[in-house]
Amino acid sequence: MTLRSADSDSSERFFQRGIKLSQLRLLVLFAGLGQVRLVAQQLHLTQPAVSKQIAELEAGIGAPVLQRAGNRLRFTPVGEALLRRAREVLLQLEQARHDVHALSQGISGTVAVGAGNTVLPVIGPAFAMAMRRRAPSVRLRFVQGTSDTLFPRLESGELDLVFSRDAPASAQAGLQGQDLFDDPVLLVCGRDSPLASRPSLEPEDLRDMPWILPPASAPTFVALQAWMHGHGLEFPDGCIESTLTALNIELLLRYPFLGMLPRSLAEQAAQAGQLHILKLQDASFLGRVWLWRNTSSANPVVQVALDCARSLPGPTSAPVSRG
Repeated sequence: MTLRSADSDSSERFFQRGIKLSQLRLLVLFAGLGQVRLVAQQLHLTQPAVSKQIAELEAGIGAPVLQRAGNRLRFTPVGEALLRRAREVLLQLEQARHDVHALSQGISGTVAVGAGNTVLPVIGPAFAMAMRRRAPSVRLRFVQGTSDTLFPRLESGELDLVFSRDAPASAQAGLQGQDLFDDPVLLVCGRDSPLASRPSLEPEDLRDMPWILPPASAPTFVALQAWMHGHGLEFPDGCIESTLTALNIELLLRYPFLGMLPRSLAEQAAQAGQLHILKLQDASFLGRVWLWRNTSSANPVVQVALDCARSLPGPTSAPVSRG
């Protein structure tokens, strides 16, 4: 649906002076509840009052935002577009509320965050920026390690949060996990590796190839070793153990090593022409990334950190530097 010139001018004036936050909230509520009656109950209004607000909104923009489909109302394309922006506006307002609260209350302290080497470069920058916006006075300390060392430190209170692809080895009192997003670890090689030019690969093609490996206690190593053994393969002599992502990428570029990277990092490096993702059956490991916390923590800043972590979107791509 398009707007005529006169309607367009009226709509412009409406967006500049007439649109109300209550109307945007109403749209978001309707998207979740689906019925005027339920929206009215949620807002403690009558159904005619809700319908009037919708009618005023439609009159202001010069186009319907809802249309009847059987016994229900559904969003028009104009309504869908407005709904998307309404959600963004309300999200920004909520962010502003948190920012003002943090600054006015002077929230400060330290949050210690542990993460594995395949998680920290993916989530660390976005989490740090979210904390900077929400609580600029809070000191953030990152600790990189494997799950067998991070979870005991979380349980003891030395760490406040842990991002991990793994769960505690045994039930540990007070530890609570939340599934955040999917970003599996993939097998990669350098662009000049002999495997990069192969149109198809089989596990046997990896035999005797040198590897850059995580520590033997890391869940990524355990998963890769099980995959290798399942295909009758062993790690040869001359492998390198490293948890330094930037170093690993540089080594992959200089020598025909095989390595492991989270999909978000691997895809960006592949798009940049640096690395090649090995297309092998079932060669995708530990997809889910979890956030773990100690529910008995007395650190008053942890709740702010939790809010920031839970609000982060799943990764699309992350910076890869050869610096």
